[in-house]
Amino acid sequence: MAVKRKTESTTLAFLDIISCGLGAVILIFLIIKHNINTGSEQTDDLQSQLASMIEQTKDLGAEMEGLRQQNSDTEQAGKSMEDHLVDAKGKLASLSRQNASEKEQNKIAEGAIEEIEIAPPVDQVTLQGTGQANYIIGMKVEGQRIAVVIDHSTSMTYPTLERAILAKFDTEAQRQNAPKWQRTLRVAKWLLARIPTQSQFAFIGFNDKAGMLSPGSSWSSAANQGDLGGTVQNISTLAPTGGTNLEAGMRMALNMTPRPTNIYVVTDGLPTQGSAYCAKKRSITPKCRESLLSNISSHLQKVFPGGNVPINVILLPMTGDPNAQALYWGWANMTKGIVLSPSGQWP
Repeated sequence: MAVKRKTESTTLAFLDIISCGLGAVILIFLIIKHNINTGSEQTDDLQSQLASMIEQTKDLGAEMEGLRQQNSDTEQAGKSMEDHLVDAKGKLASLSRQNASEKEQNKIAEGAIEEIEIAPPVDQVTLQGTGQANYIIGMKVEGQRIAVVIDHSTSMTYPTLERAILAKFDTEAQRQNAPKWQRTLRVAKWLLARIPTQSQFAFIGFNDKAGMLSPGSSWSSAANQGDLGGTVQNISTLAPTGGTNLEAGMRMALNMTPRPTNIYVVTDGLPTQGSAYCAKKRSITPKCRESLLSNISSHLQKVFPGGNVPINVILLPMTGDPNAQALYWGWANMTKGIVLSPSGQWP
C-alpha cells in the first residue's frame, strides 16, 4: 500500500524571506540616510572654506590694488625726478656755457691788460734801496707849497736808545754812515723824488736849532733840477748831532712867506728841547716831552686857526719812547694828516 507523504507549509519561510528583504531595504535606507547627513556636513564645511577663501581673495585684491596705487605713485615720483634731473642738467649745461663764455671774456680782458704798457713813475731824484720805493699806502706827496722838516739829531743814528746815546762819542763819519741816518737820507730822497713838478718845496733840518737844507732861504721849484740836486747834496753832508728841537723846525716852516700848504715831518720820537720851562732843566721827563709836542700843536693852531694845513709824520723806530706814535697820531689827525711807521725795508 502506498504511503502518503506529509505536505509541509512554506509560509514561514516566505515571511522570513520577506522580512530579510525588508530588513535589507531598511538597512540600505539607513545607510543611504547616514551618508546623506555626512555629505551635508562636508558640504557646509566646504562652503565655509570657500567663503573664507573668497574673503581672502577680496583682501588680496584690495592689497594688490594698494600696491598698484603705490607703484603708480612711485612711477609718478620717478617721472617727476627724471623731469627735475633733466631740468637740472639743462641748467648745468647753461651755466657751463656761461662760465666758458666768462672765461673766454676774462682771457680776452687779460690779454688786453697785458698789452697795455704802464709807464713807471718818473722820479726827479734817483733812489736806490731794497724796499718798495714807489708806493706807500696812504702817503701821497702833494700840495702847492710843500715843507719837509727833517730831524738830524743824534738819535737819528741808531734805532736803540742805548746805541744812539753812545753815538755822541762817534766820529762825524761814523754818524753819517749810521744805519738809521742812511735810511733817513733815503726817506728824504723818496719825498723829494715825488714832489709834483708844478709845486714849490722847502727842506728844513733841525736838531738843537733849525736851518734851511734846500737852496736859498725861501721856496724852491720842483721843476728846477739844480734846486733838487742842491737839496740832496746839502742833506748828504749832514752828520747827525745834538738834541731834538722840533719846535724850532716847525716855527721856521710856519714862518715862511707864503706859508706852506702841506708839511711832512721826518723824526723818530718826541722832542727833547723847546721853549717849555721844563725843557730848561738838566734832565727832561717823558711828561715834559709830551708838553713840548703840545706847545707845537698850540702854535700851529694859532698860525692856522682852521687847521687847514695837513701835517704828515714819518716816524722812524726808537726804543724807550712808547707814547710817541699815539701822540703824533693825535697831532696829525687833528690836521687831517697821517702818521707812518714804515717797515725796516722801506724805502
